[in-house]
Amino acid sequence: MKLLKEPLVHFLGGALLVFAFFWATGSNRDPADYEITISETDIDRLKAGWVQNFRRAPTESELDGLIDQEIREEIYYREALRLGLDRNDPVIRRRLFTKMRFLDNEEMVAKEPTDAVLQKWLDEHPKRYAQSSLYDLEQIYLGQPDTRDDARIAQLISDLNQGTIQSEDAGRPISLPGQLRRAETADISRQFGEKFASSLAGLETGNWQGPILSGFGLHLVKITTKIPGKASRLEDARQRVTNDWRAAQTETQEEATLNRYREQYDVTVTGRR
Repeated sequence: MKLLKEPLVHFLGGALLVFAFFWATGSNRDPADYEITISETDIDRLKAGWVQNFRRAPTESELDGLIDQEIREEIYYREALRLGLDRNDPVIRRRLFTKMRFLDNEEMVAKEPTDAVLQKWLDEHPKRYAQSSLYDLEQIYLGQPDTRDDARIAQLISDLNQGTIQSEDAGRPISLPGQLRRAETADISRQFGEKFASSLAGLETGNWQGPILSGFGLHLVKITTKIPGKASRLEDARQRVTNDWRAAQTETQEEATLNRYREQYDVTVTGRR
């Protein structure tokens, strides 16, 4: 009982009660967390947003409304953080992840590579930017492969090359173009398949040849003009080279940044060592 009358005990008890109150009400944060300042930069941002939407400056009353809304959003934002509503929310998690990546890569996106850097990238990846071969050709669709038709196909090729039969009188109908003009390899590949497009490089011009296999079956092909592809100059592919170089640099930087962040964490995955 004598101990309860000691002033020091009263002081410590009161301090504990005050601490308990602030802890329970969430008021033990830094007082600066409760200070909201709307700066000139914030006001300029609000005005700019209004002008972008309405094509005119806001009136004094409208600006006051924008500022009130900004304060309201900031208050609710901070209270939501105080309650931990940002945790375990996949949408917010993804937005913050995206924003952090943007901030980390902002410097790289703004960086302009020199011609020497781009030329080095082009030299290291020549096939990626090579200009495609161009073809003028005709094709006849024969149908699905059948070894029993080998003799008939050989005779058909002979007749076509001798002119005793016309291309429009041979083959089967199919919803593919019978003729192509100045067609790039990539375009031919999209319509007939990669195997068909790659086979054209080994064919001569001027005669019907085949059969050539596509994703639809067998074809006879007559190439009238073939313009071989060639390596691109930097001037021909500058934008593509720049985009690819920047994407590669960004990926490298992201990986380095992630590794730097990850070194600070102890990661445990249940079921994994």
